[in-house]
Amino acid sequence: MLEVAVALPPRASLAGIEKIVEAGCARAGLRLTLKGTLAAYPGCVHWHFKRGLERGALEITFWKTEQRLWFKAAAGRTARWMDEALPKLRRAIVKKLKSKR
Repeated sequence: MLEVAVALPPRASLAGIEKIVEAGCARAGLRLTLKGTLAAYPGCVHWHFKRGLERGALEITFWKTEQRLWFKAAAGRTARWMDEALPKLRRAIVKKLKSKR
């Protein structure tokens, strides 16, 4: 299993974070396969993304109540493309959030 926290910038406006995450993933060549919520994190937004027809599924969760954003790939759903995509995606999301203060 893989889990990577995204350090949200202090005082950043989190309005529009859903669009920021989805646009960043689209620019990274990822396609949205699921968007919903998780009972364990009430009120969260939870996405699943894949890259083309490659194996692996990246999960991203934003929990507004706790001001948390993280990436996760369950055991058996990790893929090599994540090693390259995650750092770039995390930087892009944080950069965009910093510009929205």
